[in-house]
Formats: sequence, C-alpha cells, structure tokens
Amino acid sequence: MRLALGGFSHETHTFAPYATKLEDFGRWLVGEEVLRHFGGTNTEVGGMMEAAEGEGVELVPTFYASATPSGLVERGAYEAVREELLGRLKGLEVDGVLLSLHGAMVAEGEDDVEGAILEEVKGMLGVPVAATLDFHANISSRMASSADLLVGYDTYPHTDMKERGREALLRLVQVVRGEFLPASALRKPPVLPSVQRMVTSEPPMSELMEAAHRMESEDPSVLVTVSGGFPFSDVSFAGMGVVVYTDGDRTRAEEMAEEISRLAWERRREFVAHNVPVEEAVREAVGSGEWPVVLADVADNVGGGSPGDGTALLSELLRQGAEGAVVVIADPEAVELARRAGEGAEVEMEVGGKADGLHGGPVRARWKVLGLYYGRFQYKGSYMTGLWVDMGPTAVVRSGGVRVVLTTRKTMPFDLEQLRCVGIEPEECRIIVVKSAIAWRAAYGPIAKKVIYVDTPGLCRANLRTFQYRRVRRPIFPLDDM
Repeated sequence: MRLALGGFSHETHTFAPYATKLEDFGRWLVGEEVLRHFGGTNTEVGGMMEAAEGEGVELVPTFYASATPSGLVERGAYEAVREELLGRLKGLEVDGVLLSLHGAMVAEGEDDVEGAILEEVKGMLGVPVAATLDFHANISSRMASSADLLVGYDTYPHTDMKERGREALLRLVQVVRGEFLPASALRKPPVLPSVQRMVTSEPPMSELMEAAHRMESEDPSVLVTVSGGFPFSDVSFAGMGVVVYTDGDRTRAEEMAEEISRLAWERRREFVAHNVPVEEAVREAVGSGEWPVVLADVADNVGGGSPGDGTALLSELLRQGAEGAVVVIADPEAVELARRAGEGAEVEMEVGGKADGLHGGPVRARWKVLGLYYGRFQYKGSYMTGLWVDMGPTAVVRSGGVRVVLTTRKTMPFDLEQLRCVGIEPEECRIIVVKSAIAWRAAYGPIAKKVIYVDTPGLCRANLRTFQYRRVRRPIFPLDDM
C-alpha cells in the first residue's frame, strides 16, 4: 500500500495587526526532507512514519510547511503553500493521502484554508484522505465533508501528537482495505471557549473528553474528535467542534456527536476564564515562600499569535523589586545592542514593547549583559519531543533582580531547554514569566510550586468580549447572553 504524506500548519490570529508572509514559513520541507525532519519525533508525522513501518506501508513524502502562529496569511504565501502541496500530489499513484494540518489557518480571500485544500486533494486524486488536526482547529463542514477521516489531538497541552498520527494512518489503512466505512457527523455547539479553559485534564473539557473516550471504548470502530477551536480566528465556523465516525451508521454518529455537543453547552459558563490583575499577581509572586512561581502572561501567548515582546509583567517586576525573576522577550534590536556592548558590559536601552504597542511599551533601564548565545535547542520534554527550535542570536541581560532572555525570533515556552540553552536552570528561579496560556504546562507544570494566570494586555486576552468580532456566527457564548 502506498500513501502520500504531506501537510502544512499555521494558527492564524485574525485580530493581529500584521500579516504572515511567505518568509515566515521557516519550516519548508520537500520530498525526503519531510521524513528526515520528523523521524523519531513526538509529532503527527513521526507517528505516521512509525505506524507505516509496522504495517508495511510505503509513505510517499511530498511537502510540509509551517509558520509560528501570527496574523492573517498573505494571499501569495497561501498560494505558494497550496501550489507546492498540490503540485507534488498531482499525478501520484497512491492508495490514499495522509495530511498533517492545524485546522485554524486563515488567508487573505480564504477563511477555510484546510477545507479548501482538502477539497482539492480529494477531487484531484479521488482516493481516501485522512488528516490530523490540532486541538484548536476550527472544524468546518467543508473540512468534514472533504476528508474521509479527521483525527484531532486528545490532549492540551498537546502531548499525544505521535499517537494521533499513528491512529490516522491505521484508520486510513482500514478505509483503503474496505475494513471501515466511515459515516460521519459534525456538531458545532454555539460555544467559543477561552483557550485557557481548554485543559483536557481538568473540567469542563475533561468531561467532554471522558465522554468521547467512553464512546470509543464501548465500540473500538468508533472514532471521536473533540476540538476546542481557536477563538482568535474571526471566521464563521470558529469555536468548538465535535466529529464522530462510525462504521457505516450515520444515525449513530449523529446521536453521539449530539450528546457531546449538549454537554459542551451545559458546561458553557465554565469555559470562561478570569485572571489576576498585573500588580496583584506580581505582589503575590514576590511574596510567595515557595518557588518557582509561574506567571502566565496569557495575553502575550506566542503560541496563539502574539509577538512575544509584552512588557506588562517585566515592568511590574522591576517596579516591585522582584528577585530571581526571568522573562523571555523577542526583541532583535535589543539583542544587537547587547551584542555590540559585549559580555560583562552595561548598556542603557529599551527592551520589548516594539511590535504593536498592544502588550505594554518598551522598558528603558540599565542592563548588564550576562551572556551572548546562539539560541538553538531541542525539545526534550513531552511536547514535540525531538524537534529543534531556533531562537537566533540571543542575549541574557539583567536589571536588578530580573533577568531577561532577549531572542531574535519569538519562540514558545514549551520546553525547559529554552532557558537551559542560555545557562539558566528553571528550578533555581524564583519567578518565571511564560508567554503562553496553557501549553507551557507540559514543561513548567512539573516544577511550578505556584501558578498565577495574569490579566495582561494584548492579543490573546482571556476575555473574548474585548474583541470586535465581525464574521463569527451569532449568537454564540460568551459573546452573547444566551
């Protein structure tokens, strides 16, 4: 059996005041590069490769591209990704297609990028198509009708990527062999959950996942995907989604999808987050007797599309005289100034707050340059294990009791190696600011003695009513009183 393998990934924050360009797709893999890059990693493609070997399936790698979450994808960038993928799939003699997608990519002129490309792939090759999806996918009816199978993550933080990749391949093999006839049902409860309230190990989301797993355990042929959605993509189909597949019984699939959808509606008010004001959060962290304390800078969530240069917490930590604190800030201009000054030097400069003015202004202080590095590290924890991350030229500077890791490229705090690669041991810090809503927990959760979710300003604020939605379907909770 021959299965084509490819994909693309971008989580698009349509409220961000900057576009995602072609050059932002830093991961651009062609042909065999796909297998070399993902082999042995805790990713969907890594899982597909592992399962293929066990099943004696030949994978035909085509193309994979990804960019760090950010603003609306420029039309030219979208077309380049589309043409590269479709061009390499065209004419292939394969029995099926496996795609690793995100599910929340939005481009100029195309709100439903995954749905559009899945539709084209299915129409072009006419073979069964399966796709993996991120837990924050905004699943559309076009996506559900164009793919034979959609397999979403079961975890947030995302630690089951390899398992879902394996599952997608094994299920697709069953479809190709005629051993499984997928009959599907999609339900979209009118709920737009806060990203912060989507943790799959805690209520309310854990209750939905438990229902899904119960259905699958009662009948191993059943496949259920529950997606929390991505609330910062202002598209008509944004929000929670439930997809159920049965072996040829659409009525049963609809009943199960409806059951989980009703449960989501009943728990809707628990999907709203309430965070601590900045001054109060820092005061609580400074006064804590147990460390490390994690301050979650939710609104500057790099994994949600923010710039990673927010300064609200940095400014307050300095004002309150915090000791043993560390903050990671993307600021290539400050990195260059630190490099010019050299290790051991002191330099007066502004740090952070330069990308969009939405996450706090630049913080001017006198900084001592503690170290200069090239920030490259490999994920060693439970999240995307094995993949490499490139922060670019990096500097560690200090003012008072606060250290700042200045990076050239914004990076997500999903592994302790982000700090360790520049000589900082996380367990020895008193206060760690993470620019993330929940995914940071895969790395810092086990070492944190206290966690405070902070109501910082910025693009990923937990209060969704602060955003001016224009395209999402209405009414929808919590934007509307329902």
